Amino acid sequence: MEHLADLVDLYEYRVEDLLSGRTPKGGKGALLKLRAFLAQARLPGPLAKRFRQADARYRALRQREAAPPPPPELPTLEAVPLEPPKGEESPLKALALKVWRLLTEREVRVRAKELLAGRREELRLVHAFLQNFLEYKEKPEFKRDFNLSRFAPTHPIPSLSDTLVDLDDPKVAEALLLEFLETALHLPQHLPLPPEETRPYLRRFLMRILEWDGAYGLPPKRDLLALRRALEEARHLGATEAEIARLEERLRREAQEERRRELLLEEERGRFRVAMEKVLALLALLPTPQGDTPWPRVPEVGVVEENLATLPLRPGRVQIGPLVLTLAQAEGAWHLGLGGEDRVLEDTLLLPFEDLEVFAVREGEVVHLRLEARSGLRLYELLSEGRVLALLLDPERDYAHLRLLRALSARLKGEFRPEAFGPALAEKYRQAPPEALQDFARKGLELTLKRLGPQDPAPFLLEVGEALGLKGEAEALAGALKDYLGRRPPTRETLGGEVHLLALTPEPQALRVGQTVLSLRLKEDAVYVGQAAEVPRKVADLLVYRTGEGTLVLAREGRRVAYLVLP
Repeated sequence: MEHLADLVDLYEYRVEDLLSGRTPKGGKGALLKLRAFLAQARLPGPLAKRFRQADARYRALRQREAAPPPPPELPTLEAVPLEPPKGEESPLKALALKVWRLLTEREVRVRAKELLAGRREELRLVHAFLQNFLEYKEKPEFKRDFNLSRFAPTHPIPSLSDTLVDLDDPKVAEALLLEFLETALHLPQHLPLPPEETRPYLRRFLMRILEWDGAYGLPPKRDLLALRRALEEARHLGATEAEIARLEERLRREAQEERRRELLLEEERGRFRVAMEKVLALLALLPTPQGDTPWPRVPEVGVVEENLATLPLRPGRVQIGPLVLTLAQAEGAWHLGLGGEDRVLEDTLLLPFEDLEVFAVREGEVVHLRLEARSGLRLYELLSEGRVLALLLDPERDYAHLRLLRALSARLKGEFRPEAFGPALAEKYRQAPPEALQDFARKGLELTLKRLGPQDPAPFLLEVGEALGLKGEAEALAGALKDYLGRRPPTRETLGGEVHLLALTPEPQALRVGQTVLSLRLKEDAVYVGQAAEVPRKVADLLVYRTGEGTLVLAREGRRVAYLVLP
């Protein structure tokens, strides 16, 4: 508290120096760093008020100052590769890894909240894994023990009430999951394993922990054999009936307790086996080929795309989507500016702006910038749903995928009859207006997923696909549903990479699907899309618009629109 008060005092003094025309101690760069730190700190009420008042004087001073000469324009942004020094890798891989970490942190934040409910078996199992792995990694046999035949766990799964672990804290849960993913990511650096073997190795490791009786904090196994021998010996030596009865009663009680312990052990094992599958499912977040997440796209150095840019660190302006960013250097530190605010750019930086976020990652003298929808925004989730709807609304083979979805729903309810979902059903779909058919498909998808619950859709879909003669389509739909259910929240990469973001304006905006140009119009509070000589279609929150050259999936939330084009 006193430390923060001193820093607020220091900020006030430095602002007063600027107002008096003096250079503050440490220069303007030190002032900007201090300002950035205090803006992110959780200041108590009185200190926050003093900081806001001093900051208001600082911003007023900046507005009064004469506009500085425009920064030098960046060089023509063509694909001019930045040659790395000999023996060093291109910075693009390191930049992609940093972007992956930022995106993974967002997704882990969501997953951690889900795992905090109930008895938190997943978090407890991750904690036990990390403790055992870190210890075993230091042993000489670790390097060649791929099958873990020489591994003996020593750290049990912590109990739910363990105060040293503090698993009910969301920050602790997030840190555990991130450390688990980082450990898995770097596993091929510790073992000569191909990246594809990461998941099987971790499954073996977790299974060894679950097979260990001591993992669950239960009493040790009772020695019933010794009691039986003592009873036989007492009978052989002619002990009294009272002594024999006492030994029999003790053996009966111990056997009863042992059965109770075995039942409890099997119950605990079963629960943690289910938790293990959820923990292993997190590995899908790893970049390929270790996991299922595509590497974030990082253009070559010098290339500026619609929502992505990779640039050498030079002062100037960069336009990303609708935003204009400024790169500037002051007092030896690089700063990234947006909306009149400058932030120190060291390694990674996240700049929120209305319903968007700018990711900035730096590697040496190269910076990568990308525009994303805010993590709380539904646009990406709507686009993810729209990808599944585009498949369901495909009229090929008499709306095969939509018929399969309805058949799956009936199968899960226990009312599946193949003849009810034949090609004749498609005639109703052809006659329905596009908006009504899309609403029908959305409601069907929602109901089917509710009936499916946590089960894998593939076995059921293959069953109904065989019955309907649509095995290939059933496999495609199973893959689409698995991707949709496993990507919460989805990212630009998991959506296919080509996500476009637009701000709605009164002027029409052109969207291109192949050679077809569609017009997007805002009329009062309604949004319409269509091409010349046809009736425009209204966009509520999600629209799947088919053309002869591809499918437009368009999502809207408020004044922001996101879209992608599917072939």
